[in-house]
Amino acid sequence: MFARKGPDTMPHPLGPLRAATVFTLAGTLALTGCATDGTPTATTEGPTRTVQAANGTVTIPTAPERVAVLWRPTLAAATALGHEPVATMASPGSPDQGLTPFLPDHIDGADLRPVTSSPAEDDVDIEALATSDPDLIIGVSTPVGAQTALLDSLEVIAPTVLLEWEGTGSWRRHLEEVAEILNAADAATETVEAYDTALERARAELREAGVVPEETELSLIRLQSETEIRLETPRSFAGQVVDDLGFARPDAQLEGEGDTDFVPLGYEHLERGDGDAVFVLVGSGFPDAPDTFSDGVWSHLEAVRERNLYRVDQDVWGAANHHAALRVIQDVTDALTGRTEPAL
Repeated sequence: MFARKGPDTMPHPLGPLRAATVFTLAGTLALTGCATDGTPTATTEGPTRTVQAANGTVTIPTAPERVAVLWRPTLAAATALGHEPVATMASPGSPDQGLTPFLPDHIDGADLRPVTSSPAEDDVDIEALATSDPDLIIGVSTPVGAQTALLDSLEVIAPTVLLEWEGTGSWRRHLEEVAEILNAADAATETVEAYDTALERARAELREAGVVPEETELSLIRLQSETEIRLETPRSFAGQVVDDLGFARPDAQLEGEGDTDFVPLGYEHLERGDGDAVFVLVGSGFPDAPDTFSDGVWSHLEAVRERNLYRVDQDVWGAANHHAALRVIQDVTDALTGRTEPAL
């Protein structure tokens, strides 16, 4: 059984996610064929409706059938809502085009059509996108603004909606917004309810195994490189899911550095990443990361001595979507109930 280390550590005050209310949009309006600045835009056949997006009022098909997505969390949201996009952001050449963390189990990322060669926001192949013949394009508006700069080219192909994305913390709202665009309120509610059900089931399994989440400090250490680690805070995607499970967090991981959702450190400060249980997040961006963590600086952690350290996939734990959230819940449950061996 895990014990909480001290009375001063409090879980972050985010509560479990409740079923979202997705607003129904109304109104129809035919496209004029030109943007307000005179730039030609794609025309829309059949019933239409207007939606408000980061790029203003957009007229879109009432029931889009050929959706292209230019952001991987948007792919996750669309597939959770029952759509299989005709084109997507991807990383061709990678296993499953790097899309597994953003897809349900029944969809193989290798079967989807990429219109990018990397996850970079501005890496959009306009010609490939046009060839996919979408009737709706969903992209993102970020502080970088790369897809906003592409908007004129995108709108020539199909009506284009840009949704605000402010970082990994946007994953919950993003599902709701994509559901608005795809007119899929019921599917969004089902997705959120499935997440809440998974949380409840996991808490029950953990307690049955003698693990009391609110009395257990869970540490999340991301291996960024050979010289840098990052302590994930409750603002990060993984931190939010762990928080929804009800776990306490070490004091050193409650606040990020500046506006970030992590604390960057050198390995000489690894002791700040200790906890009752430690999850080490290792992704494809650090292919030379170790598989086990019992030697050197790692040997000083109490979690290592107590055999409570686990290696998990950062590509999933950082993916910021509901498919990935379910996998994080499963990873935590499997580890703390003894179904996963510690990485020692």
